[in-house]
Amino acid sequence: ENLGVDVNDLFEGDMILPTDVLYRAEHGMDVDSSRKRGSIRSRLWPSGEVPYVIDNSLGKGRARAAINAGMNEWTKKTCIRFKKRTNERAYVNFASGSAGCWSYVGRTGNSQVINLGSAGCWTQGIVAHEIGHAIGFFHEQSRPDRDQFVIVQLQNIIPGRESNFNKYPRSRIDSLGTPYDYESVMHYSGTAFSRNGLRTIVTKDSRFNNVIGQRNGLSSIDARQANLLYRSECAKRA
Repeated sequence: ENLGVDVNDLFEGDMILPTDVLYRAEHGMDVDSSRKRGSIRSRLWPSGEVPYVIDNSLGKGRARAAINAGMNEWTKKTCIRFKKRTNERAYVNFASGSAGCWSYVGRTGNSQVINLGSAGCWTQGIVAHEIGHAIGFFHEQSRPDRDQFVIVQLQNIIPGRESNFNKYPRSRIDSLGTPYDYESVMHYSGTAFSRNGLRTIVTKDSRFNNVIGQRNGLSSIDARQANLLYRSECAKRA
């Protein structure tokens, strides 16, 4: 998440989309005809392997530990693997060059930043969340069926940030047969982008009001969806 930092060019608060994808998303067009869950399927990492580098500014101490823990969440629960970059053109660069916690969505084909701009970003769950974007996932509450499970309180959202709570049609998001996941590491918190400290998202099952937005690590459904999305890619590994 972007932890409330106002970074004007971010989509839904903590994502950067390629210009063509951003245009299509903002104009209600199909982002990717074979998109799955909240992912851009055509931008998957080949063989489920993500080359990476860690900028010197994050190379030790708490920041490095959080990056390692975030990557480990994905490797121990899914078929995604990370490897230190050698000469790959496409790779993730963990850096702290600007404010906030944010990521590009899906594989861009070149160097792409996962920005961890302050100590508030240096936790296992937040790193896992931003990695989720980098491997192709959007936010859980963008699902077309979300209104069956949550209520978005528009009156409590910071003016101008209402579009961060858009949902997308089924033609653009396919959850691969998995249920709505209140426990997803990709879900907004209940007070995300609140103008007044009141809830911007209320769960219809009240037991989950204080669960949404958890940043401890992947849920079982997060892991299942990633494995379904990357099943064909991971199968290519020797």
